Amino acid sequence: MVRMYSSVFGLWIAAVAAQQDPVVTCRFCNNHGTTPCSKHGKLFDREQPAHGTVFCSVVAECKHCSGGLALDCKTCKNAAAETELERRQKLAREWLGKRRADVDAITDNQPLWHLETPHCDLVFSIKPTMIGKERVETHPLMHLYGERIEALRTLFMKTLEIPDSDLPGRLRIFMFRDAQDHAIIAPRVTGIGTAQSTGTKLMGLECVYSMWQDLRSMPDDEALHRNIVHNTTHLLLSNALPSQFLGNRKHGWIDEGTAHWFEDKVTGKCLNYCFEEILMVPGSGWKGGRWRTPVRKLVDEGKCKPFAELSMLNTDQLDFQDHAVAFAYVDFLITAHGGAKFRDLVRLCKQSEPQPIVPIRDALQAVYGWNPLTIDAPFQQWVKDNYSPVESR
Repeated sequence: MVRMYSSVFGLWIAAVAAQQDPVVTCRFCNNHGTTPCSKHGKLFDREQPAHGTVFCSVVAECKHCSGGLALDCKTCKNAAAETELERRQKLAREWLGKRRADVDAITDNQPLWHLETPHCDLVFSIKPTMIGKERVETHPLMHLYGERIEALRTLFMKTLEIPDSDLPGRLRIFMFRDAQDHAIIAPRVTGIGTAQSTGTKLMGLECVYSMWQDLRSMPDDEALHRNIVHNTTHLLLSNALPSQFLGNRKHGWIDEGTAHWFEDKVTGKCLNYCFEEILMVPGSGWKGGRWRTPVRKLVDEGKCKPFAELSMLNTDQLDFQDHAVAFAYVDFLITAHGGAKFRDLVRLCKQSEPQPIVPIRDALQAVYGWNPLTIDAPFQQWVKDNYSPVESR
């Protein structure tokens, strides 16, 4: 009787142990049914959906895994794993085929690089670039820009307290090294007849930016990154509900001031002026892109353009100083009074038919309790309190 009890107890212990530590029947794949593809090196983790990569053209063209990032285990049979792997490979194949047909077939140039992240479709052909002391090849550079764009979108939402649902459009960004590719693609994706500048945008419900890296104005990664931050912010601002481009509705100070604010926030300088805004030679700007001290001097000397005048200009009517002052007003409103209030101001300024358009005086009064004449005093005092009269080195 004792022996029988001991035997039963032993079987129970073995069963419990088996539940806690399942027996590995395939030691080659640990029962996963697949093994990781070894051909992606250091980029393997960045290619994963958990890292923000939905599809990558380099992965989709991998001769070993065909876009699945995994290989079928040759030593065991796992029908579910095989089916999932085939599904992922099919999706990658179809995605890349459509990208090649929609973009590469039109440029008729060398194959382009493509990346899809949760909120962006990126077309890429920027050549290997030095970042610090490291040379970054085109493939990892594309992933870096995909991550930067997603990070900017997150920062934009966090700063202005905008929910994800209020940015309904996917970002479509084309970053070319060759001017010809930009000249061919930009009119098709933005609806603008000719691409005479380094960058062309379609803003509103659709969010498209096509550009090429003119080395005269964007000689390095820092300048290229700054350009992408500035212009992607334009897309995000116009797309945020209610989707509307503000630059041609006498709200140029919001349109440019916000783009400059995020440009400064992320990169520390404001050096981008869109072609349609200011005709300029590459490399020109105002005060080296560091605007706080120059704006302080304008205020101290009584030369700062009054808000009543600034708030009546479209984006393409702003001069260099207007851009800097617009940045300062946005800086004042966001930094001193919070992004949520600025978001509410922007929403009111975007309001249009069938609802009545809200004039800036009414929007300003509703959100902040000021009007275009009374905002100058608190703004100028804030500038004096927060902007140094001497440029820091």
